[in-house]
Order: sequence, then C-alpha cells, then structure tokens
Amino acid sequence: LPPFGSAHLKALGVNSLLTVLLILAARFYPRARFVGWLQVLLAMLLISSYPAKILARFWADIEITRDMMFPLHLCDMAAITGFFALVFRHRLAAELTYFWGLAGTFQALLTPSTCFDYPSPAFFTFFQLHSGVVIAALYLPIGLGWRPARGAVLRAWRWGLGYMVLAGAVNLGIGSNYGFLREKAEASLMDFIGPWPAYIGVMAVLALAFFAILALPFRLFGGREDTLS
Repeated sequence: LPPFGSAHLKALGVNSLLTVLLILAARFYPRARFVGWLQVLLAMLLISSYPAKILARFWADIEITRDMMFPLHLCDMAAITGFFALVFRHRLAAELTYFWGLAGTFQALLTPSTCFDYPSPAFFTFFQLHSGVVIAALYLPIGLGWRPARGAVLRAWRWGLGYMVLAGAVNLGIGSNYGFLREKAEASLMDFIGPWPAYIGVMAVLALAFFAILALPFRLFGGREDTLS
C-alpha cells in the first residue's frame, strides 16, 4: 500500500471519524446502551483481528509466512490488551494499550509497509487491527476518563522489554521477524535509527521517551488515577 496514497488517506479519514464519533458518544451519552454496544463491538474487532488477518490471507491466496503464524507482533499484543482493557477494565491492559498503541501501532498506521493495497481482504484486516488499537488507545482516556496509575511509564516500558525478549526467543527458534527485531519494517521510521542490531537498542530508548511524552497530558492536567479499576 503506497503511504498517503488515495486508499491510505481514505482509511485514515475513516479511522479519524470513527474515533471522534465513538469518543463523543461516550462523553455525551455515557450511560446509553448503544455506547456499551459500540464498546463491545470495538473489543470484538480487536480480539478477532488476528484470526481475521489469517482468514483474509487464505481467502486471497496469500502465503502465511512464519511472521504471521502467531499473534506476536506488538500490534497484535496491543489488540489483546485493548480487549482486556475494554471488557474487563484491566488497569495494566489499559496502560499497555495506551502506550504501546500510540507509540507503536500509530506509527504503523501512518507507514503501512506490511499492508496489501485496496481492495484486498488483507487491506481491511490491516486497518481492523491497527485502527482498532489506536481508537482504543484514545478512547480509554478521552472517552472513558481512564488515567494511568503512578509508575505506568516504566511499567509499560518493562513489559515492552519483556515482549522484545519473548519475540526475540521465538524469532531465534523459528526464523521469524516478530517485533521487527531481525530486520526493519520496510518504508518505516526505522529507516532513520541505524543498522541492525543497534536499532533495537535505539527503539527501546525511543519507546521510553515516547511513553514519557504520552504521560505528560496526565501530569499537566491531572485527574483521578486509574478510573477503570
């Protein structure tokens, strides 16, 4: 999919519109039944994004590579945490969805190097996953009023390091590229952070910096912590 081509811009436009509508619905009609159903729908789209991705590739006769065998890309993990945050109001899941979603998945949404072009079924499942994670990451604090608990930045970062260890171990075992730890995603911001393996360390440092920036609005504007619990 050409970045910022017609299909990409239209998908981003739909993503933005859905985000605004869902947040406004939650803000103005917090107790309305339809808002609850919309939230459930978002959770279902997140948890079904991986099987939908696999089915789309079967449907379009696209090879299922080792990089797709398991839901082990960071965006897949953020979709799972988003489901638990929305359905079970899980504090840690909300933190991971917010920080991972806006620091990682949002970048993938802007530079869709692994996305097939419209109208491939894989095009729709790509945006089901990535748009769904970003919408959930914004909906939790703005729509539901969730706030990260103290220490959330370091907690999300440590879990991110744990994810890198897990993805690296799987990559070593089956020769996959989960987390883009063996080679960079094509046409992404990774192009600007050095060669392998140095860029892995740079990514870890940048993640901590991005998490700290994402926590700033809560520090500046305050509010009660962790209203999901």
